[in-house]
Amino acid sequence: MNLRIKSMSIKAGLASAVLNVITLIAFCIYGLVYDYFDTVVFLTFLLGIVFNGLYIFMNRRITNFFNLFAVVCLSFGVGLFFLNSYPVWADRLNHITMYGSRGTLVPVVTIIILCLVTIILGIVSCFTGKEGA
Repeated sequence: MNLRIKSMSIKAGLASAVLNVITLIAFCIYGLVYDYFDTVVFLTFLLGIVFNGLYIFMNRRITNFFNLFAVVCLSFGVGLFFLNSYPVWADRLNHITMYGSRGTLVPVVTIIILCLVTIILGIVSCFTGKEGA
């Protein structure tokens, strides 16, 4: 695939997909190391990659909305991840051990930031034309 002849939408979608893969890997490592792995978050991140890939590599009318589907999946996933990380936020920000959290805030914040940048790139892909050069 020659990216010089592709539109801004395809480039933003590709960047979103690559960053989504990095985010998924970071989430898997975090989930396995700190025992906070959530299957639904994993599936939403994976669906985001699949929808972005289909949007980029398929040129059918129905795939024009797949970048939007990827943004919705990722938004749901980051919301669920944030909700599931409340023990880490509560224990670390209040300097307590009430919830017995096993993680730290650095990986949680890093994953959330990666998700937000991925979502922003997906939104840029939604608002630019796929057929342009």
